[in-house]
Order: sequence, then structure tokens, then C-alpha cells
Amino acid sequence: MKRIILATALLSTIGLQAQVLNVNNNNGTYLPLNTENTKEITFNESDKIVILTTSDGAQHCFYTDKVESISPQTDKSKRLTYSLAPTVVFDNNDQSNFTEKTEVIPTDESDDNYGDYVENWDAGTETEIVFSENGVSVNGVKKETTHLTIESTSSKVVYIVSGKCSNGSLKIYSEKKFQLVLTGLELTNPNGPAINIQTSKTVYFTIDDNTTNVLCDGETYNAPVVGTDGEEEDQKGTLFSEGQLIFDGAGTLNVTSLGGHGICSDDYIRIRSGNINILSAAKDGFRTKDKFIVSRTKAASPRITVKSNNDGIDCSEGEVVIDAGILELTTGGEAIKVEYEEANPDPQVTPNATINGGYIKFTTTGEKSSGIKTTGNFKLNGGIIHGTVIGNGSKLLNCDGNIAIGKGKFTGFAEGTILNNETTAGGIKCEGELTISGGTIAMDCSGEGAKGINCDYIEATGGDITILTTAQNYDNNYNSVAIDTKNLIITNGNVKLCAYDNAVEATKISLFDGTLHAISKEDIAIYANEISQTGGWLIIKEIE
Repeated sequence: MKRIILATALLSTIGLQAQVLNVNNNNGTYLPLNTENTKEITFNESDKIVILTTSDGAQHCFYTDKVESISPQTDKSKRLTYSLAPTVVFDNNDQSNFTEKTEVIPTDESDDNYGDYVENWDAGTETEIVFSENGVSVNGVKKETTHLTIESTSSKVVYIVSGKCSNGSLKIYSEKKFQLVLTGLELTNPNGPAINIQTSKTVYFTIDDNTTNVLCDGETYNAPVVGTDGEEEDQKGTLFSEGQLIFDGAGTLNVTSLGGHGICSDDYIRIRSGNINILSAAKDGFRTKDKFIVSRTKAASPRITVKSNNDGIDCSEGEVVIDAGILELTTGGEAIKVEYEEANPDPQVTPNATINGGYIKFTTTGEKSSGIKTTGNFKLNGGIIHGTVIGNGSKLLNCDGNIAIGKGKFTGFAEGTILNNETTAGGIKCEGELTISGGTIAMDCSGEGAKGINCDYIEATGGDITILTTAQNYDNNYNSVAIDTKNLIITNGNVKLCAYDNAVEATKISLFDGTLHAISKEDIAIYANEISQTGGWLIIKEIE
């Protein structure tokens, strides 16, 4: 008690002498405070908290067991800084300063991913296909058709495709995996897919270096072919494959979909390199079942652009993993969607979204359209995300499972408001547990009645989190709240919240260390049944 009394006395003594007060926390950080306009200093003996109140209404609460010393010195080299008017902005440097995870090509044939790499495959016979407006030639032999169908039982075949045709298509049946190399192809099929691959085997889809390739479908498709088994063949987009599509090469592929998806696989898609632009898609930009993976070779990083009426990337029965690359997604639906909802779900299916690296920029405009939506878990382990959702009821991140943020950076703006008097717009909606151990999260949710983070259990053990919800409440029924939770636990990190209504609505708040800044424009900053502070810094500012 002696040290506490002296510290309180020191505050009272120096409040009129110094503009900056340094409070030394025993974790090695300093909190600089402007004390020129100190209104009062009080000591709560039962909670062992010193409270400094300034004339602007801000309260600075220090758990005294954590305070080593309090002095008016201004030359401390380490300081824990904060702002009572936090802001959220996109940093243009993020577009070039992101981290990436470079792939490691497996050499063990027993590895599940061994077959995804063309480096592990021995190319054999080359077949040259050249399209023109009045026919197509195969190895120099011209055929009187522009709609070419190939049926192959051979292995190690490489198809090298080029030319230009405004009414043509390529369909391939194959019993073996093969490589398809586009080297200056412009192909439009007014009545269906431009390329339709009817094999469940792997296709190494190479976009040849220094070439630009163009694919387009039609607004309506001809009736599908009926196979010998009586089943109709799938033809779901401009580029369709029954099997895995593995993209590489350093060229450019421009895809337009007038009637279906842009690029679709009924298995999975892996993009290792190349510039892939889905210029417009009537449905989803990318549509896949088992997986959607973006990695990078040692030589090149992929760049992906999607403009879609529906979802940008839709994985219906698997997971999305992004390790590298630059992705720019403009969509009417979800930018990235990972879904799996079955009455009898397969336990082997994990509908998770994991970001390990790269730069992702998304903009969604549809109502109730999230930037990232998953029925499984979400992990941010690296990389940078810039997101904007505009539609009412939309979320920047909407997760039915757990969210874990350890590294990387997620900056986002949610501009929508309430949808149909029932669905709020906002930053993060999590049905499971949200844990933040590092990285940077900054979200500005500017619609009336927005919720910055809505999750029953939130734990911060590190990181820098800024959440703004400063627009007015919606129709007196939905409050603009930065964090809405049952249990908020902060053991480290820097949490800055600013809301029109309550910065935090919680059943229980536990502050062990770190910093919690809670600012309300029109109400009390923290509305909680129970607040437990056993360390750290609690900074509160209420009604202006």
C-alpha cells in the first residue's frame, strides 16, 4: 500500500508541472499521458486501481500491482502509445509488402500432392492444335470443323493449342492425365464451353510464357451430350473440367463467361503461377468442389483478377488455401466462399479457409454478401487482406466455425446497414471462438446499427485490433457496437474500440495485460455484467 499511496501523491504533485506522465508497466512498456488538463486522480482500494480522469472525459485505469513507477520524465525510449480517435485506412504499401509462402515440390511419390506437379510428370508425345475461322488443324492436318473433339487412351500427351476462332470449341476425353498448353489461343463458343475436359484425371494447364490467351462462352448452351451411361455431360462454364486443374506458366489467360461459371472443376483447382483474369462471369468466377489452392513457384507468383455477378471463388465441398499471389475480387456475392452443408456430412471434408500469404483485395456489392464466408474454420497466418463490403447485411468475415488470427493484416470497410430488419452488417461474425494472437485487424463498419465483432467468445493474446462502429443506431432496435460478446479475454495486445453506442457489450470482460481502449460517442463505453482487471491498461472515454 505504501508504494500506491506515494504513486498517487506523485500524480497529484506533478499533474500541474508536466504535460507528459510516463507510467512504467512491469512488462517493460511505458504509457505516456498528457496530464496538463488532469481533472482528478482517484484510487479504488478494493480493486487496487488508480484512475486518472482528464477534462476531456477520458479515464485511464492502471492496475497498481503492474505499476513499477510513475514519473514526469519524457525521455523514455519505449512507450505504449494510443489514440482516442482511432482511424482505419488502407495502406498502399501493403500491395507490395506482403509475405508469401513458396511451394516445396514433393519428391516422395506417396505424398498426396505428388501428382499435382508437372515437374514430377514425364511429358511424351506433343500434339499441335491450331484453330482458325474456317477450320482446325491437328499436327498440320486440317479438319473441316472448328469444334474439335479428341478421344485419347494414350499417356504423357501434351496438347499445344493456339490460333483464333469466334465459333469453335475444344473437348477432350482422356483415360490418362495430360498437359494442355495455351500459346496464343483466342477461342469463343457461342453455344457452350470454350474448353470442356471430360476426364477425371489431372490436367496440367500451362499458360505459355509471354502469350495472351482468350476464352469465352455463350449466353445459352446447347443441350448437353448424353453419355453411354445415360447421364448428361457437365458443361458448367467457359473452362470446365471433370478432374483437377493445375495451372502454371507465366502467360496471361483472359476468361469471359456469359452463361456459366468462369473456370470450373468438379474436383479441385490449384494455381501455381500465371496471370488469370476472369473479366466477367454470369455465375461464379471460380467454382470447384474439393479444394481451391493458390501457391507460387520459386520463379513466379500468380496474379488473379475476378469480376463476377455471383461469388468470386466458390468451393462447395472442401477448403480454400491461399499461400501467395495477388488476388483482386469484385463480386455480387461472396468474394471467397467455402461451404459444406449436408444432412449426413463426410467427416473427411473440412470446409476451412486458410490464408498463409499473398495480397487479397475484395469488394462485394450484393446484400448479405460476405467478403469471406466459411461453414468451417478461418485462419489468418500471414499475408494481407484489403476488403470492402457494401451491401446491407454484409460481413467482412463470416464464419460458422472458429477463427484464429496469428499473423498478417486484415483491413476492411463494411458500408451496409441492417437488412430486412433482421440481419446486421459489420466486420466479423463468428459462431465459434475467435482467438487473436498476433497480426493487425482494422475494420470500419460505417452503417447504422453495425456490429464490429459479434462472437460469444473472444480472446486476444497479442496483435493490434482496431474496430470502429460510429454510425447512429438503427431504428432504436439495433445498436452500433464495436464488440458484442459473452466473454472478452485480453491477456496481451492492443485493442482499440470506438462506437456510437457501447464500445463493448459483454457478459464478462477479463483484462490480464495489454491495452483496452473503449470509446463511446453517445453512451457508456463498456456495458458488462462483470469486469475483471488484474493487469494491463484500461482507457475509457464516454459521451462527448
